[in-house]
Amino acid sequence: MRSLFGFGKAEETPASPMASEKAAKDAQTAAGDSEPAIPPVFDCAVSDGPLQEIKALSADEQQVLERIKAEIPELIADLPPIDEEAKKFADETVPLDIEGWLTDECIARYVRARKGVYEDTKKALRKSIEWRAATRPHALRPDVVEIESRTGKMYFNGFDKLSRPVIYMYNHRQNTKEPDNQIRWVVYTLELCIRHMRPGVEKVTLAIDATNWGFSNSVSIGTAKKFLDILSNHYPERLGRAVVFVPPKLFVGFYSLVSPFIDPVTKAKVAFVKPNDPAPAQSENSSSPWIAIEECFARDSLEKDCYGSWAFQYNHQAYWKAVEDEFTQTKTALLDKQS
Repeated sequence: MRSLFGFGKAEETPASPMASEKAAKDAQTAAGDSEPAIPPVFDCAVSDGPLQEIKALSADEQQVLERIKAEIPELIADLPPIDEEAKKFADETVPLDIEGWLTDECIARYVRARKGVYEDTKKALRKSIEWRAATRPHALRPDVVEIESRTGKMYFNGFDKLSRPVIYMYNHRQNTKEPDNQIRWVVYTLELCIRHMRPGVEKVTLAIDATNWGFSNSVSIGTAKKFLDILSNHYPERLGRAVVFVPPKLFVGFYSLVSPFIDPVTKAKVAFVKPNDPAPAQSENSSSPWIAIEECFARDSLEKDCYGSWAFQYNHQAYWKAVEDEFTQTKTALLDKQS
């Protein structure tokens, strides 16, 4: 069995001549052999537009949050050092800054994810704090994951109608086979998105081009499970919407088979779009995943490669310069904060 939204193992045989031609064109664009590059958008323009509503804590959940806050010194005591494996991939000079990570909003996400159960929330937070101390996800070096970005198979660029960072996913651009580094690139991208969320925004949106989806370019169940474990354990309440563009019949059929086993909260976040077709009429209580593209995106801020009208095309040189500059700025800000 394969993952629905996997970043894929490198495809050994193209799914179709059309997919092969598209991949070749994308590779040429990514390498920089194209028109002058449009820089990526990492910062959200201030607007009066709506934000995704964040569920307020109940009175009982608020009490759990306050109790957790009172125990922060205990939660962050005796942290493990960075592990030997992580030293190969992280910049150890970047401060850990657990106190800066452990905000009221962060604790509230864990409270909601653990259904307001105090012991479960405290245990989950400590587990994430130890994980961040040992693996330093915020300090992953750009050069480690640069290979994963060369073809533009997955990257953060711009924002949806609710000001949530958008992560574009193009499975047919897959270029690597090493699952651990693929997961590091996902983690790097999540951390990058989180750093650039405007106040009041806590979630990301996935824009998934499924035009050339197939089992041959989906990750193994083991890799998918590892990624989902990291997402649910260490980035709870971070997924806002996963929008799948032009899903083929095979994809829709596979989703129909597995959807009964997907958590209802997660399932409600999955949406399918055919950009040139109106969304089917739905009753208020409809469980259909089909939506109109305008429900989530403004077309002029959605990439043309993902059926919008924004002329952005992935250019690796331009994108990676922005990533490296952002990492340097983030590191400098954390060092200044520590001094």
